[in-house]
Amino acid sequence: MKYYIFSALIFFCSSLFTPAIAQFEGQINYEISNPGESNDRSNLDFTITENRIFLGSRSSMNVMSGVSTNGILVRNDLQDFVFMTGENEALKIAKEDIDALVNLMNRVQGKSESAEQQSFNWDEKVEETGRERTMHGYTVKEFILNTEQENQYVSVWLTDQINVNWGLLHDAWHTTGSKQLSEQIPIELIMNRRSFPLLVEVYDNDEVVFRAESLSVNRQNFDRSKTELSSSVKLLGFTDLMMNMFRQRR
Repeated sequence: MKYYIFSALIFFCSSLFTPAIAQFEGQINYEISNPGESNDRSNLDFTITENRIFLGSRSSMNVMSGVSTNGILVRNDLQDFVFMTGENEALKIAKEDIDALVNLMNRVQGKSESAEQQSFNWDEKVEETGRERTMHGYTVKEFILNTEQENQYVSVWLTDQINVNWGLLHDAWHTTGSKQLSEQIPIELIMNRRSFPLLVEVYDNDEVVFRAESLSVNRQNFDRSKTELSSSVKLLGFTDLMMNMFRQRR
């Protein structure tokens, strides 16, 4: 449940900021932990250029049936997603193919394709605490998201000095991702171009039970090659994914 909160709120942004800066290019590294449990730690790294975003982790991520990856390349310029499935193998899926696949899965599971999210009540759910601090040279402000669970809330520290063009990630979440989650989380809380989260903490009975903290923000000497594919990488397509899914069901 706590990893679900992070996957949604790592993109948590607020419409209360007024953007006045250019597109961010660089690398942001996060450490993810559960202090109230075993305190296992994992990582999630963002490499961001003008038209592309690479999300990488040392841990394997299951993104859908038949696809496990430790890196996802979002190519806004080519309108596709590339899932790194092996050392020299990757799965390329166009955004419209993901939409079609998710709609098919929804029909099989009896979910409605036309389900829409309820409007989000900012006044009741989100409050600005007035607290400010500096992280990695950026000014961040604290916002509190009140959850449906009693005695639980989420503290998010946002900066308006990092501007990211989410592109396909925003579109894919709006058309497909939001349909897969039972909780009502509005797109406005997940990603926009006005702010970026550098620290997310989930509190339960005033104790931190989950933390996603940025360890570094590098705008200069970061590895841009992560947003490019080597010529040695074999690209599989949507048909290969469907065949793999059918084989697993046998």
